[in-house]
Amino acid sequence: MNTELSLRLNNLVESEKLLALVPMGAIISIIIGVFSLTESTRRTLSFAYADPSLWTAYTAPFVHLSAAHLTGNIAVFLLVSGTFYALSRHTRTPWLFLGALVAALSIFPVTLSLLNLAVPRDAVTYGFSGVNMALVGFLPIAIGRYIEAKRGRPIDATLLLAAFFLSVSGIAVLAVPWSSLTFAVGTTGLALSVLFGGSFARHERTLANTHERWRTAVADPAVVFGIGAWILLLATAFPQTVATDGSVTNVYVHFVGYALGFITAYLAHEWKLFENRVEKRVDPGRLGSS
Repeated sequence: MNTELSLRLNNLVESEKLLALVPMGAIISIIIGVFSLTESTRRTLSFAYADPSLWTAYTAPFVHLSAAHLTGNIAVFLLVSGTFYALSRHTRTPWLFLGALVAALSIFPVTLSLLNLAVPRDAVTYGFSGVNMALVGFLPIAIGRYIEAKRGRPIDATLLLAAFFLSVSGIAVLAVPWSSLTFAVGTTGLALSVLFGGSFARHERTLANTHERWRTAVADPAVVFGIGAWILLLATAFPQTVATDGSVTNVYVHFVGYALGFITAYLAHEWKLFENRVEKRVDPGRLGSS
């Protein structure tokens, strides 16, 4: 009976691997397939602010005009999706990950392209970086879910909000040219981070053995790697120099993608759209197994 159960669990794990690899492979195949088209065709698939359409709103994120741009976006996608997958797989909760990739193939491209129209200009946009940033927005939630499983109890959601607003403050101060607006955004983000962080700290003080559980969770290699990847991806997405070789890094769509991804993942997490976080907690002793 134990052997049969073990075989079933192994088959389930292999099925989860396949489910993860299919959308990842589909996204990379589409990006490379579009790049194999002629440059003139690729340009017609870009999203022109002066002549927008739903078709180009969808196709533009998959368009790249240079091999360097293509390679960079694929590398970022592999890093963020690989980190996201590892965290989700270890907690045996793959559906948030799969939902994110399905959204990356369907909803996010059109949404981000259309949101570009909020900043009118005579230009075109293309590239997968905005969708990549939406996936980066999922990372804090994936890390939080892993910590929940590692501790064996839910974490207060204010920790996730504190992390998000702290990152918003850092983006405004470190990556955007100085202005009264960036000062206001940075200050507001920091204030909200402190507010939510304080609420989280007060909540944690009411729990037993919380310090030891947190030390164990935060020292976990998967958590360390996840946080490191999250910080690295944010630093890469919001460079100090945004104009190179006649093109401009669209930090606006990077930020909108990041915020959209975080909000989507946060609501799915809090509303328990994929798994019940309390009833389907993972046994901490099983974490790290494959």
